[in-house]
Amino acid sequence: MPLPFRTVVATAAVTALTGGLLVVGPVASAAAAPAKLADDFNGDGHRDIAVGAPYKAVGGAAAAGEVVVAFGTADGLASTGRASLTQSSAGVPGTPEDSDHFGMSIASGDLDGDGYADLVVGADGEDVEAYEGQGSVTILWGGTKPFTSSTTTTVENPQQWQAHGYDVAVGDFTGDSGADLAVIEPGAVVVYKGGFDRASKPVPAYTLAVPGAGLRYTEAAVGDVNGDGRDDLAVTGDAGTGRPGTDIFTGQEGRPNRIQRVDDGDTAVALGDINGDGFDDMATSLTWPDFFSVDDPSNGSGYVTVRLGSQTGFGDPVALHQNSTGVPGANEDGDTWGASVAIGDITGDGKAELVVGANGEQLGDLDNAGDVTVFRGSASGVSQSGVVRVSQDTAGVPGAAEAGDLFGARVRIADYDNNGKGDLAVTASFENNRSGGLWTLPGTSSGLTGSGSKSLSSAEFGLATGSRFGESLQD
Repeated sequence: MPLPFRTVVATAAVTALTGGLLVVGPVASAAAAPAKLADDFNGDGHRDIAVGAPYKAVGGAAAAGEVVVAFGTADGLASTGRASLTQSSAGVPGTPEDSDHFGMSIASGDLDGDGYADLVVGADGEDVEAYEGQGSVTILWGGTKPFTSSTTTTVENPQQWQAHGYDVAVGDFTGDSGADLAVIEPGAVVVYKGGFDRASKPVPAYTLAVPGAGLRYTEAAVGDVNGDGRDDLAVTGDAGTGRPGTDIFTGQEGRPNRIQRVDDGDTAVALGDINGDGFDDMATSLTWPDFFSVDDPSNGSGYVTVRLGSQTGFGDPVALHQNSTGVPGANEDGDTWGASVAIGDITGDGKAELVVGANGEQLGDLDNAGDVTVFRGSASGVSQSGVVRVSQDTAGVPGAAEAGDLFGARVRIADYDNNGKGDLAVTASFENNRSGGLWTLPGTSSGLTGSGSKSLSSAEFGLATGSRFGESLQD
């Protein structure tokens, strides 16, 4: 999610432990004006990453949830600089309770325009007053010492099991150069308009209404699909009629407007410019097609649909699966190919790559070990030449594939080592008896290999068995 401005140099390293908030790492000098990087929480000029462990027990509360932030350095992400955040942390509102799922969704952006990215965390199972499972969203403010203060959003007309915060996204949807917040509920998109400050609770500006049969939304992505400089929002889900779908809301003055619904998706969605023409393209996935009334080209393995963007909307769909030309592997029922998708420029050539996670992929006799598939971008769209498949058994990738790891549960592309090429972050939420894990694979001009990969284990962040670290990853 693009946001403007500034680089600052880290000046020191500190360790602070206060009321459950653990912050270890660099302290940056003062920043100003909107943040240059939408994921630089401490203003030191390096990208950070926030990873959710929404099933972690906190203070005896099962599945209360935690978010871990690994701070960036000149050499990439490191577990030595980190923040561990729960609802028992100082400055974080609420109380850990069973099945709150704090960290089920994560996004970032400079909401208050102070030069530091802020962290947005959804807890879709949070009980609010008398409403069980109503859900909540917390904004944790960035700064030289980030996350020491926060606020929660206001929900109008709360309901039982509303799951407010099932997903979250940040972008300038109204074209006023201020960051807006979109909160996804299974039945709605609630938008909080820019102009955030730390002294007041954000109030919804509007709910994006869809006439006729609405979708039960599962995931959102932000990009510019029509090249007008405003952020657009793609939200995928299912219509409850055995049909998947994705709604595209274009940013415009005042409020976003739905311009298109396509009959693709349900599981995951990503936006990015694959063919380098200035319009973001869209990838959606359907990982369990057996449960839908669709023409399934994957025989139950899962598939990804790519549509190229233009000024007037998205073009015709192109389906990709493991029996497609040039794609490694083979379609097998339950592979969950497309459990996660990401689009970003790994090679630095101006054309974004497509990454597809298959956390249910069987490797040899290892069920649900998982892998990811990387497609190169080209002027004509996704290239099916030189497709790369990566797992924990790939040379250079730390660890080894094991049954049930779910490698590829979440994927994200960002330049963590500051070399102008996007690096791939991959999680395996069931690694080491459901403790979870995070890997980063560096981007190069020739593409992605395992060389130079790093692993950040749940143990390095003090997470216990069952935490499912990597169940969510910041958008």
